[in-house]
Amino acid sequence: MDTIDLIMLAGLVLMITALVLMYKCARGKSCRRKMESLADSITSDKEEIDFLVKRFGYLFEEMSADHRKESVLKDHAARLQELINELEYQQNGLEADNRSMTHINDELKRSNAELVQKATRLRDEISCDEQTIRDMGKYIDSLKRIREGLEIALNNLPAEEVHYLSEPIFSLGITPSIRSHLEAHGILYIGDLIHLDESYLMEIWGVGPVTLEKIKSKLNENGVWFGMDVIRVGNHWYRRKQELKTD
Repeated sequence: MDTIDLIMLAGLVLMITALVLMYKCARGKSCRRKMESLADSITSDKEEIDFLVKRFGYLFEEMSADHRKESVLKDHAARLQELINELEYQQNGLEADNRSMTHINDELKRSNAELVQKATRLRDEISCDEQTIRDMGKYIDSLKRIREGLEIALNNLPAEEVHYLSEPIFSLGITPSIRSHLEAHGILYIGDLIHLDESYLMEIWGVGPVTLEKIKSKLNENGVWFGMDVIRVGNHWYRRKQELKTD
C-alpha cells in the first residue's frame, strides 16, 4: 500500500514537474513570440521613421527652395515697388504738364474765340463797307444820270433820243408768259433791258437761250444792244452825240 502510494506520489510529482516544464516551455515560446513581434514592430517603426526622416529631408529642401524663392520674390517686389514709385513720379509730372497744357489750351481757345469774333466783326464791317461803297457807287451813277438827263433836257448836253428803247416790252414779239415774268421784274420798256446782262435774263423764269437769242436779234435789227450806254430821262432814252460820232 505504501509502495503504491509512493509510486502514485512519484507519478504525481512527475506529472506536476512535466506540467511545470510544459508551462515554462510554453511561456518561453510566448516570450519569444512577443520578442519577435516586438522586433517586427521595431523594424516597422524604424522603416516608418526612416521614411519620415526622408520626408522631412524633402520638406526641408522644399522649405529651403521656398525660402530662396521667397528671397527672389522679395527682391522682385522691391524692384517693382521702385518701378511703381518711379512711374508714379513720372505720372505726377505728366499730370502737372497736362494741367499746364490744358490751361494753355484754354487760353488759346479763348484767344482764338476772341480773334474769331474780331475777324467776324471786321468781315461784317468790311462787307457792310463794301455794300455801302456799292450803294454809294450806284447812287453816284444815279446822280450822274440825273445830271446828264437834266443837261439833256436843258440842251446843255448834245444827245439824240433812241425812240425804239421807249417802246413797251411786248413789241419784241415775246410770248405773254415771258412778258409777264419780265414785267414782274420791273422790265416794262425795251430800254429797261439794255442795262441788264444776259446771265440775269437767263435767271428769269421763261427766258431761255432761244428766247434770249430772239430778243438779241430783235434789238440788233433796231440798232440797239445789251450794255448800250444811254441816258434815261423819264420814259425816254438818249444817246450822246459824241458816241454817235465815235461809232
